[in-house]
Amino acid sequence: MHRRHVLLGVTPLVSGFSGCLGTLRSDGSLREVTVELANTDDRARTFHTALEAEGGMLDWESHRVDAGSTEEATITPDEDVTPVALHGAVEGFSGSVDVLGVGDLEEEYCLQFEFWASPPYADHPELSFVADTGC
Repeated sequence: MHRRHVLLGVTPLVSGFSGCLGTLRSDGSLREVTVELANTDDRARTFHTALEAEGGMLDWESHRVDAGSTEEATITPDEDVTPVALHGAVEGFSGSVDVLGVGDLEEEYCLQFEFWASPPYADHPELSFVADTGC
């Protein structure tokens, strides 16, 4: 199976989610979004994630992750949607990853992200795209 890569940009937000994101068209179909929630901190954290599609924001989901643990959250759209961004919040951090380039996909695809509460290489949470669009 040939996997295609998409371009994504990370934008931390100071307060709330604002702005207008460009419209994307896709002949392919988004099957699911997987977000790895990593908490390397010494106390439990609650992660909040939401997928934004062309038609608007899908429901926010919250997941409590124990200290020193990693959990996987899956977002499965109920209908055919074109993703625009993944939004996330934990503690005082909020950010988003814009989804670009899915308009060229002609097959079903999945998106994978990582959301770290306390990454070992940074002093603030991080939300990022992982590798490619393969399911």
